[in-house]
Parts: sequence; C-alpha cells; structure tokens
Amino acid sequence: MGAAALAAGWDPRVTLDVVRLGLFDPPGDVFAAVMFHYATLPRLVVSLLAGASLGLAGAAMQAVLRNPLASPTTLGVATGAQFALALAALAGPAAAFLPREAWSFIGAIGAGGLVYLIGKRHDFEPARLALAGMAISLFLSAASAALVLFNEQQLAFLFLWGSGHLAQSDWTGVVVLFAAFLLAAAALVAASRVIGLLAVGDTLAESLGLKTETARLAILIVAVALTAAVVAEVGIVGFVGLAIPAVVRLCRPRSVAVTLLASAGLGALALFAADALAQLLSGSSGRLVPAGAVTALFGAPVLFLLLARTRLASRPKPAAKISVGTFHDAGPGLFLQLAIVLGLLALAALTIGRTGAGWELLDPARDGTLLLARLPRVLGAGLAGAAIALSGLLVQKIVGNDLASPELLGISGGAAAAIVLAALTLGVLSRTTLLLCGFVGAIGATLIVLWFARRHRDQIAAVLLAGIALGVFLDSIVRIALANASMQAVSLLTWLSGSTVLVSLPETLWLAVFLALALGLVLAGSRAIALLDLGAELPQSLGLKVRAVQAATLILAALLASAATMVIGPLSFVGLIAPHLARLFRTRLFAQHVVATVLFGAIVMVASDFVGRVAMSPWQLPGGLVAGLFGSLGFILLAGRQERRAGAR
Repeated sequence: MGAAALAAGWDPRVTLDVVRLGLFDPPGDVFAAVMFHYATLPRLVVSLLAGASLGLAGAAMQAVLRNPLASPTTLGVATGAQFALALAALAGPAAAFLPREAWSFIGAIGAGGLVYLIGKRHDFEPARLALAGMAISLFLSAASAALVLFNEQQLAFLFLWGSGHLAQSDWTGVVVLFAAFLLAAAALVAASRVIGLLAVGDTLAESLGLKTETARLAILIVAVALTAAVVAEVGIVGFVGLAIPAVVRLCRPRSVAVTLLASAGLGALALFAADALAQLLSGSSGRLVPAGAVTALFGAPVLFLLLARTRLASRPKPAAKISVGTFHDAGPGLFLQLAIVLGLLALAALTIGRTGAGWELLDPARDGTLLLARLPRVLGAGLAGAAIALSGLLVQKIVGNDLASPELLGISGGAAAAIVLAALTLGVLSRTTLLLCGFVGAIGATLIVLWFARRHRDQIAAVLLAGIALGVFLDSIVRIALANASMQAVSLLTWLSGSTVLVSLPETLWLAVFLALALGLVLAGSRAIALLDLGAELPQSLGLKVRAVQAATLILAALLASAATMVIGPLSFVGLIAPHLARLFRTRLFAQHVVATVLFGAIVMVASDFVGRVAMSPWQLPGGLVAGLFGSLGFILLAGRQERRAGAR
C-alpha cells in the first residue's frame, strides 16, 4: 500500500481515492482506477522485480566468473535475447509455437555461451572476457539495427523497448518476472556455498571435490534465464546488473547469500527510482523517456566513483597487450599493396551499383553526375575511417593498453554527445562550431579516462569498466536529449548511425587536410610516441618530456576522433580493429605501424560504406552500422586465430 501511495508522487492523476479504488478490484466506470490497477501498479511492481532480477543475475555472474566486469549487458546476454526476439517478431506466426520468453532465452544462452567459450580460453581474464562480450554485443546490436531499418513497422518497438521501457497493460509481466525471480533466487541462494568456492578460485574448489566447470555452467544458466525473462518483459535495462553488485561489495557483506540478496534488494530500489524519474521526465516533456537511459545516467557516475575509490583484484597475467599472430614481416611493398586495395575499393564504390535489373558499371561520360554525387561519401568514409583508426592507435599508446579505443573508452561518445547537445540547444551551427564542440567533448572524455588510467595503471579491468561507464553515461545523455527533440532528431539519428549520405565535398576536403597534418605530426614524433609504452622513468632518463608528449598526443587523438565523429557520426570498433589488423604484419617501426593502421582504417570504412549501399539495394545500410558488424566479427575471428596459433605451439 505504501509503494502504491508513492505512485501518487510522480503521477498527479493518481490520488489516494484512486489508489483505494484501484488497488484490488477497480470499478469499471472509474477510468483512473482501472488505469492504476492495470497500468500504474503493474509497472511499479515490474520495476521492483526487474531491478531485483538484474541485480541478482549480475552478482551471480561476477562471483562465479571472478570478474567485476561481468553483467547481463557486458557479456552479451541481454543483446542476444533482444536479437532473438527481433527474429521471432519477424517470423510472426511461424515462431508462435514458443513463447517470447523461450526465444529470449535461446538468444541469451547463444550469445552468452559464445562469450563463455572465448573467456574460457583466457582463464576468464576480466578484460578479455569483457571485450569479447562487447564485441558480440556490438555485432548483435548492429544486426538488430539492420533488421529494424528494413522492417520498421514490425520492429518499431525495438527503439523504445531496447532501451528498457517498463510500461505495462496488465499483470502478465508481473507473474512471469515473479516466478522467474523466485525460482532463480531460491536456486542461487541454495547454491551460495558453491558460488563462494568458485569466487575464491578453481584450485581450492576442486581440492574440495567440486566439479567447477559443471557448477559454473549451472549457475550461469540460471542467471542467463533470469536475464532472458527480464529482457522479454521490459527490454534491455543497462547498468543495474553491473553497478549494483559493485556497490554491495563495497559494504563488505558477510556471505555470498547476503551479497546476492542485497544486490537483488538494491537493484529493485534502483530501478524503481529510475523508472519514477523516467515518468517524471516523460510527463514534463510530453515524450517517452526509457527507464534504461535513466539507470545509465545515474548508474554510470556511481560506478565510476566507486572504481576511483577502490581497487579491483587483479590476475597474475597482464591483459594490456593482445597478440593476434602475424602473416609475415612488413616489407617495402606492404603499404603499396594496401594502397592498391584501397584504391580498387574506392573505384568499385564509385563505379559499381545495383538496381532492380542487377549490377551495373557506371560510365564516366554518361553518369558523371552520379559519380560526383558518390565521390563525397566515398572520400568521407575513407578519411573518417583513417582518422578514427589513427585516434585509436594514439589512445592505445596514451593509456598503455592495446584494448583501448575511442569508442570503447567513451571518447567518440564524448564528441557525439557534445555535438548532439549543441545542435539541439543552440540550433543551426556551422561545421567549425560543431567541430569545436566535438573536440571539447572528446578531450573531456579522454582526460577523465586518462586520469583514471594513471590511478589504476596495473588494473586493466578497472580502466575498461570506467570506459564502459563513461560511454554508457554519454549515450544515455544522447538518448534522453533525442527523446525530447523534434524533427531535428531524425537527421541526428541518421548521423549517429554512421551514415555517409549527407557528407559534402567541402567537408571531405578539410578532413583530408586535417588528417594529412595530423599524420605528419604523428610520423614526425613517432619515436617519442613509441617510447610511451615503456612507462615514464626510462623515457625521462633518455631526455624525453613524457608529459608534454602525452598531452600533445592526447589533444591530437581527441581532435581526430571529434573530426571523424562530426563527418559521419561515431564509428564502431574501427578505432580498435584497425591497429590490430596492422599488427598482423610485423611492422618493425612505430611509423610503419601508423601508416598501416591509417590504411586499414580507410579500407574498413570504404568497404563498409560500399557494402551498405549495394547489399540490400535499393535500401541502404549506414556505413557505421556495417563497420560495427565487420569490426566486431573481425575482432572475434582474430582472437580465435590467436588461440589456434597458441594451441599449435
């Protein structure tokens, strides 16, 4: 009754009389009471149950994997469930033989199982496991977005539901979530001693006779099933399963059972409060604000502050470097070969098209206008890909971590958030002004991550978690801002997806000039930048002004990220995948690595834009979306190639 009375606090239509009439058996002639009983009250209960479920699932995952980065969202479980539900919605009656909760579980267990297999090969090292989860999440998110683009009417619900929308029309969701939570909580609390042994380590657990592999899988399946139930009912709600267990651990609970139950209780309160605020924002703006965006808005800063004040247990093996194997030494002809590949791709993107009649090759004499129309998007894609790739390489040098990238650490998100907020609040702005706004956002995000990386230099998991927190926080700002925007949001959404349709020739020209200057500066200072890998003491003993080099590299990386973001929006995984592609070839000098990275970044984006234009013609996929598919899948394949080589040795 007290919780129901709280509903009156954020909905002025809910009076105490309405609560009294609608609490149990509302009269049909009192509309407010009916709405309270079938909409307001179920939503309130669902927020509590969903929050408790996510907190419980996150705590169980983090314990058995001994990984503070583990959660339903970072392990790809929630995204897998969402993708499976999207496919089921497209299948229509053909998928009706299973309930949506079953489809959600199939997708969740598929994505989570793939992440589990990758993590197992690395002894569940936190940073690698999180990166694998994010790669799979990005791939599935891009695939879901592609499905939405071609099936807007059938999958329009994914826009809001994918951000965690808790609106209810009856008590069905309450019944499903209550049953799922009750069963999962009973199973996990009963297995709390087993979870505690797994949290300590496999060696001790096995010495006591525990079959660690079987026990870990069983507990993870329970957590995945609970997550799938939540996603099926309310969509993806981020950060509850990640931040809440971290808050609980800070209080040093006495036992695993207390940790699980406290995470469930605090998760329920967190999502309840977030949904209340979401309804307040929705009521004041007249537009729907998803609760998932609000949880990220407040959960990310809380988690960031907790990480700044605590130290996470680290594994003996460092995770700062990734070896993806090599094809062969980088000879003099490598750059020429890459340049030829890039040129051929650009030529194909300019001259090859696809219509209803089939493939066609443009004739410059006859189709000159169409060629000129395609030229800016091809140039923009290549230059932006090169810029974000170079930015990614510089960020990896600054942070001292080959897992870093502008997208992963929130740098691209900072630029995108600043540009979106400036466009929505200040109106029509010049490209120069937008570039400055993007630079301010990117440099701010970079400074935050750099400050955190210096405080936790030996804790790669903490740095990655802070980057995730910052990126999700910035993304939540963009979502809330767009939810309260007008028609201008349509063009911003197109830009955020990485579309090159609106790129103009003047934009590509100034980006080319800027990229050439930045590349020249990096090549000129390549020796100094390469020494950043050695820490601070040795380069200083050699006479290098480390702080000055770091500051200059930081500014250049932020400028490159903001420039690329302003032209075609924030790209996904290009800043991470391009440097790793370059490492496939044994570049002996850092300058060679720089050139190879730039060329690979351009190749990935030109190929992505070309595929996006012709794959589903006459419909087009944004180049950034295709790059997300290529980049995430490519990184997964590179990791698998590394393991096969390691096993061969």
